[in-house]
Amino acid sequence: MQYHMHHLKPRYMGGNDAPENLVRVSIKRHAMFHFCNYQLWGNKEDKIAWCALSGQISFDEAQYQAQLLGGDRAREVFKEKMKNDPEYRAAFSRRMKERWNDPECRERMAENCRKTQKKAMTAALSKEARQKKLDTLKRIGHQQGKKNSMYGKMWITDGTKEGSRRIPKGDPIPEGFRKGRVCQTKK
Repeated sequence: MQYHMHHLKPRYMGGNDAPENLVRVSIKRHAMFHFCNYQLWGNKEDKIAWCALSGQISFDEAQYQAQLLGGDRAREVFKEKMKNDPEYRAAFSRRMKERWNDPECRERMAENCRKTQKKAMTAALSKEARQKKLDTLKRIGHQQGKKNSMYGKMWITDGTKEGSRRIPKGDPIPEGFRKGRVCQTKK
C-alpha cells in the first residue's frame, strides 16, 4: 500500500514540512482529508487536491487549476522541483509531450486559452478598467497635450487602409479624401 504525508496545516495556509505538521496516511485517506477540509472551509485548494488524489483529475490538471487560483505556493513548489529534481523534470516533460500529442487534450488546452483570453478581454474592456487606465495615463502624463503623437494632427483617408494618413490640423483636406482613418480593409 502506498502512503502520503498529509499536512495538518496546509502549505497554502502557511503550514510547513515540520514533522509535527505531517501525518502518514493512505492515498484514500489523504483524499478524504482534503474532501473534509473542502466541505468544512470551502477552500478550492482542498477541492483540487481531493479531485487529484481521488483520480477525478490528473496531476497536471490539478497543477493547472492551482495556478489558475493564483497558487503562488504551487508555482514555488513546481519551480523548485523543476530546478532540483531531474527525475521530476523528465517525468513532467514526458507528460507534457504526451498531452501535446493527444488531440483531445490539445483541444482542451486551446479551449482553456480561449476562455481565459475572453475573460481577460472582458475585464480589460470594462468601464472600470478603461477609467483606471485613463487615470493612470493622465497621472503619469503619457500622451497628454504636446506629448500626444496626434497633437495638432488629424487623420484623413481615401477609404482604404493604405490611403489613411496624418496631416496637420490646419491643412486643407485634399480632393478625394475625407476626415477619418481606415484601420482594416473590409473583405
